[in-house]
Amino acid sequence: MIALFIVINRTELFENLIDKFHENGIYSATIFDSIGMASTYQTESMLTSFRGMLNKFRPFNKTILMLLPTEEEVEKAKNCVREVMGDLERENIGIMFTMPVTSFEGIRRIDS
Repeated sequence: MIALFIVINRTELFENLIDKFHENGIYSATIFDSIGMASTYQTESMLTSFRGMLNKFRPFNKTILMLLPTEEEVEKAKNCVREVMGDLERENIGIMFTMPVTSFEGIRRIDS
């Protein structure tokens, strides 16, 4: 089992991403609102003030956590993210990363 974390800064694309997951047979995830640490800094520097102005209208992110059974499923989900979000290497788009899950309880897989 592999945990895929996706943090979306471009929340206006969130619904499109959920639709893309469904189109590709990916139905199970936990989604929560989040906020980046940089958005919480309250200092007087000009750079921080400018950064605050840029983030004023989108201070919150969406974070998606998926537990996927195989590397193939992880790649399918990551490709959905790339299709909708574009190149994550561009600034302030979002991030995704994986972690191995060696133990879990209480998960029931829904087979289609």
